[in-house]
Amino acid sequence: MKIACIALSLVTLLASLSAGAEVYRWTDKNGKANYSDLPPPEADAQARRLYDSKIEQDKLPFETKQAAERFPITLYVDESCKEHCATARQWLQKRKAPFSEKILKTAEDGDALKQLSGKKEIFLPSVTVGRKFIEGFEPGAWGTALDTAGYPK
Repeated sequence: MKIACIALSLVTLLASLSAGAEVYRWTDKNGKANYSDLPPPEADAQARRLYDSKIEQDKLPFETKQAAERFPITLYVDESCKEHCATARQWLQKRKAPFSEKILKTAEDGDALKQLSGKKEIFLPSVTVGRKFIEGFEPGAWGTALDTAGYPK
């Protein structure tokens, strides 16, 4: 009985120590899936910008990473769009959705956006979530698009 209690205590201790460990999954060049508590060998080749004392680390949740790969978000703004574009930017940041920002500076930039949207006039800020284009900032429509794409709330 005493040995069983000690064994159970030891198993519980080991389980609690490994509960907070991060697990990495990667596929090697042979297509084999690997699981480890150490980063994959490719992680050693990550760009580390030591010249400005910053080391880039990807700390996004798995669901967010997956959604960002499948449905990248691009925010379209221009220099004259101050308040509404700032509100849209803050909304995306609050939602913790990774996005790139395209500032329309030239007439060619505007024409490219019109071609992307299929419209003759565009109201900014606008966003693309994957291939879905949403004109103007409307939190309900933007939230629905992000939810549909799989971004966590």
